[in-house]
Amino acid sequence: MPMSSLPSFRFKNTIRFKLLAACLFLLIVPIAVVGTISYEASKNESDSLIEKNLRNNVKFAAELVNSFNESVKSGTMTREEAQERAKTLLLGPLQDGKRKINTNIDLGSNGYFYVLDEKGTLLAHPLIEGDNIWDKQSSDGTFYIQDVIGKAKNDGGGFTYYEWPLPKTNESDAVKEETKIVYGTYYAEWGWVIAAGSYMIDYNYGQKHIFNVIILTLAACIVVGSVFSLLFARHVARPLLQVTAQTKRIAEGDLTASESRIRNNDEIGRLAGMFGQMRDNLRQLVTQISGSVDMVTGKSARLSSSIHEITQASNQIATSIQDISAVTHTQAVNVEESANAMEEMAAGIQRIAETSSSAFEVSENTAREAEQGQQQIKLSIDQMNALRTTVTDLAGVIGLLEDRSQQIGDIVQVITEIADQTNLLALNAAIEAARAGETGKGFAVVASEVRKLAERSSQSAQQVSELIEAIQGNISFAVKEMNRSDQEVNNSVEAVTNSGIAFEHILQATKQVVEHIQEASAASEQMSASAQQVAASLQDMRKMAGESAAAAQTISGFTEEQLAAMEEVESASKAISGMAQELQQAAHRFKL
Repeated sequence: MPMSSLPSFRFKNTIRFKLLAACLFLLIVPIAVVGTISYEASKNESDSLIEKNLRNNVKFAAELVNSFNESVKSGTMTREEAQERAKTLLLGPLQDGKRKINTNIDLGSNGYFYVLDEKGTLLAHPLIEGDNIWDKQSSDGTFYIQDVIGKAKNDGGGFTYYEWPLPKTNESDAVKEETKIVYGTYYAEWGWVIAAGSYMIDYNYGQKHIFNVIILTLAACIVVGSVFSLLFARHVARPLLQVTAQTKRIAEGDLTASESRIRNNDEIGRLAGMFGQMRDNLRQLVTQISGSVDMVTGKSARLSSSIHEITQASNQIATSIQDISAVTHTQAVNVEESANAMEEMAAGIQRIAETSSSAFEVSENTAREAEQGQQQIKLSIDQMNALRTTVTDLAGVIGLLEDRSQQIGDIVQVITEIADQTNLLALNAAIEAARAGETGKGFAVVASEVRKLAERSSQSAQQVSELIEAIQGNISFAVKEMNRSDQEVNNSVEAVTNSGIAFEHILQATKQVVEHIQEASAASEQMSASAQQVAASLQDMRKMAGESAAAAQTISGFTEEQLAAMEEVESASKAISGMAQELQQAAHRFKL
């Protein structure tokens, strides 16, 4: 598996940034929510107090007007006097068509009373008393006077809100509108609409103060919380950065990292400790794998050398068997010729028995034929001795081949044990990588490849073992056939030797026939019997020569099968060597 460096992350993708953002979020959101709720609650309460103040003042004014009306009813003053006194108390005395606002009544810095009739005429007003403002509109198009009179008469009193310019402090001041609130009530006996109005801004100083306090508190909490959050994020992130750096080195194949200096007693400290144990176990495992790979490589080299020697021995055996087959074929031809000669000799002896007149000539011919037969017998004996020597040498080579096969079986057993140990080590590596989680994923893949190589090595070793067993079976069969062939060759040599002795007797008899023609009849009968015996021996010899040729062909087939099997073993050995080299390269990627 190729090693790759870990990507570099931006600050916003780091755990320090995430912890800082989470802490600030948990700090800012509750403060903002609580501040907003507090501000809205104080604003609502302030608005409620404004409305209550206006309503109470208007109710008080209505009670004041009612008291003056009672005085009118009692006759202590006229209605005009009572109404003027009421206007004076609510606003102030009329001077030049204007009334000075009564500062003893708290309606805000710009608030005041005014009185209307049902048609919108101002009966009392600080500036425009006597004007009809029924059709007056605010900047947003609201007929606010009509709304005040309507709510006062129909609802028994009510509030009206509209936008209205603030009074100018200086002539150069720009026109600025603010929300104005008016509460009006209707006093039916006089036909008055008593109203009091004020700007909301006159009562909002407390709200602004609360808002400013909330903003300052939020800013202070954010600053202090940011400092503590930054320190906390640094405390958590610093050991994680150290573990990340070591993980990057391991991912690049460097297992020489030193012990971390993390002294945290929390989960992060335990994580760093377990990470160090994983690194040590990984280093030990890679070392063991490297040692096992070196062992497998050495065993594979020795196995290849042994297989090469066995292949050469098998080629020598095949060559020897081909030579034996050629010699056996030549022997069969010679035996056939000897049989023909014996048939001719038997015919001559028969002619000697039939006619005594030609006994001398027949005896001379028989002597010549006997000499030729004796030479053929000697040649057959020499060839059979050579065949016996070749068979003996072949038996020795096959025995050596059997010993070599046993050595290969022992080497294959060692390779099988090494493959099993490698598979066990790969399994332990996979377990350690699984315990490590994401950090051990890269090595988990390497462990899986190691396990696969070990399984393939075990399978190849099993195939080699099966081939060796088959070769040993063939070798055992070849040994038995060679022993049987050796016995048959010995029998053939003995038979040919007996034939040579018989031919010697025939030659002596023939000479006696020449010297003692009188004994021709008895000698002819003896020669006829000897000729039949020799013919039978030659038939047996021809049969044994055919069997020897068949045995040589069988051994040649076994040898070819053995050569093919050894080629498969050599191929498997090369495959094992290649796997070991791949495993060694994978292990050398790690720096111990």
